[in-house]
Amino acid sequence: MEPAEEAKFAIIPGVEVQETDFNVKKEYSNAFWKTDLEKLVREQEIDLLILSGYAAEHCVLFTYNGAAERGIKAVLLQNGILSTHKDVITAAYRDRNLISYPVIQALVQS
Repeated sequence: MEPAEEAKFAIIPGVEVQETDFNVKKEYSNAFWKTDLEKLVREQEIDLLILSGYAAEHCVLFTYNGAAERGIKAVLLQNGILSTHKDVITAAYRDRNLISYPVIQALVQS
């Protein structure tokens, strides 16, 4: 990842981009559309995608649905999505599977 792109993530405490991290560049709301994301998920034998991000009503939910269409398990990170429309977040949490940060910590530690 180039330094300018890496600097964009500096606004999120605790997120450190490593050279070994996978990087998928996308141009469409669904991160699976016209990218290598599905191939990467399958090659790495990833069992669960945890999604978070901005524009919940676009990128986050489109990618969640894209995962479901491909038979890939996905969950939304509780308190990990944003939108300019408050009702979108409420609906997303109501209608989709969620995971909380403490549960992620417990899974990683076990």
